[in-house]
Amino acid sequence: MLDNLSATTLVILGLLLPIALVLIIYFVAPKFFLRFRIALLLIAAAMEAFLIIQVGPLFL
Repeated sequence: MLDNLSATTLVILGLLLPIALVLIIYFVAPKFFLRFRIALLLIAAAMEAFLIIQVGPLFL
């Protein structure tokens, strides 16, 4: 069972990971990002929503 500190850490890392991946793709491959920016942003948003739904109940 996760304690409160580790659950908070998981949430923070999970929220930062999709943003970090999008920024890395933006700086490493800007043409790829511009071509698929809507898809990449939707995937990042879906990853964040999934994490909130899965880890959110740990705070209850």
